[in-house]
Amino acid sequence: MPDINMIPEHAERIRSYLLAHSPDAVVSRELWSCSAGTYSSFREVIRARKQQQLHLQAAAAGSPAGGGLLGAPGRLPRAAASPHSLPATVKYSFEGVKHVLAEAAGAVTAVSFAALRSDLLAFGCSDGEIWRVALPPAAAGPAAQPTCIKARKMHGRAVQAVDWAYDNSQLLSVGLDGSLCVWDATDPALPCIRSIYMPTTAFLCGRFHRVNFSLALVGTSGGTVEVYNCSNGILHSRYQVAQAGSGVQVTALDSSNHHVFLGDSAGTLHLFACEMQQRQLSRLRPTGRLRLPLPGHPPAPVTALQYLPFCRATDSPVLMVALQDGSLCIVRANETRHTAELHLRRFIPPPSAASAVVSPLVSQASSASSTSSLPPPSPTSPTSTSSSSAPSWLRLRPSVCPLSVIHDVPLITYGSDDTSVYIVDVTARSFSTGAGGGAGGGGGGRGSVAGAAAAVDRPLTVTVLKAHRAPVTAVAWSFDESLLASADAVGTLVLWQRCLLF
Repeated sequence: MPDINMIPEHAERIRSYLLAHSPDAVVSRELWSCSAGTYSSFREVIRARKQQQLHLQAAAAGSPAGGGLLGAPGRLPRAAASPHSLPATVKYSFEGVKHVLAEAAGAVTAVSFAALRSDLLAFGCSDGEIWRVALPPAAAGPAAQPTCIKARKMHGRAVQAVDWAYDNSQLLSVGLDGSLCVWDATDPALPCIRSIYMPTTAFLCGRFHRVNFSLALVGTSGGTVEVYNCSNGILHSRYQVAQAGSGVQVTALDSSNHHVFLGDSAGTLHLFACEMQQRQLSRLRPTGRLRLPLPGHPPAPVTALQYLPFCRATDSPVLMVALQDGSLCIVRANETRHTAELHLRRFIPPPSAASAVVSPLVSQASSASSTSSLPPPSPTSPTSTSSSSAPSWLRLRPSVCPLSVIHDVPLITYGSDDTSVYIVDVTARSFSTGAGGGAGGGGGGRGSVAGAAAAVDRPLTVTVLKAHRAPVTAVAWSFDESLLASADAVGTLVLWQRCLLF
């Protein structure tokens, strides 16, 4: 038990010591798991403690406060500087490739790390396969290789989404053939414990409910969001988001503790409030919608949607929304008033094939039956993804760097058809609107949307990673940003090791 008579100076030294020698505690504070009060004030306290500790170390070494350990008057060494004082290009530098996995035969369509774990991830492929990857511990040495387990094939077509339960005990996957599978992630064999099949529609997105992972939320090609009870396989409820027969599809989905956010192929963001009864989800109530395409432009389908409980730039929850036309939107969410408003929009050059051919998965004129005849791409021809026969992985599916929204500004990671992985700062503006690549670079050519979006602000490229030999189809971050996973159209998964600066 701590001494109640401890003087404040001793308590401050103990806190400084614990923060300096426990990186896990620092990450937990940043993730709001054990913070008190506002995060801004807590962050300033930690920063002051670190600076005080540096001055104490300099005094103990016999160096003046302006030199010796500090290197230069008023400057801190790079390894001890505050994270906020370093540019994004330094903070998001990488040591290189940690692992390269070439187990899959088809294009990787979805990647997801386990909750609060950086040594476990899963991915799905265009041929319906599900893989689980367990990374070796750091003590195993550099020669240790990841353990890859392929689950029994349950999906007849491309896997559209994979999601982990909050305790990592179950894994959810949904496929284009209208199949939903729940896997026992604790079993080394990764068995399927629940399967649901709806042959009349295609499942385009899916996710566990954040509070109760016995419920799975699925967006369909029929313009509906369906809630399934994974315990018994029964349909809990179905909600028609778009008018029946309109051809509008629910293409992206995410949820918070109180709301479900949906994006459709008409470029509209829908908000549904979760009404609870005896701590169980009773029903979803529509509360609002937000049109995202630019005025005067055709509707752009929503391809990715990610909910962030806090963003330092807006001091509120936000939604990262990616559109097929190359737009990245940061939407400020007010869950108390059930409203959402567009905070900023940036344009990134879309993949050249995606700008020339609109994916049938998000096209208003297509249906699940028309896409069933599309053959998968040849794994030996990376350029085959530029044809109309391989539309499913041309959709822009970026991912937000998890800690960037807490530390500074939102940084977005996405893959392009030029085989590169880009990290961009969406709050910085780049005015390179010429015919070339430019500082806001991304994919290859801009196609027919370049002229229409010439006046739209583009984000600034922070880091470019090159290791793939085929178009990059999916990216995912671990919770502590120590690892970045990127996958391509020939089934290769690359794990990038981020530099440890602190």
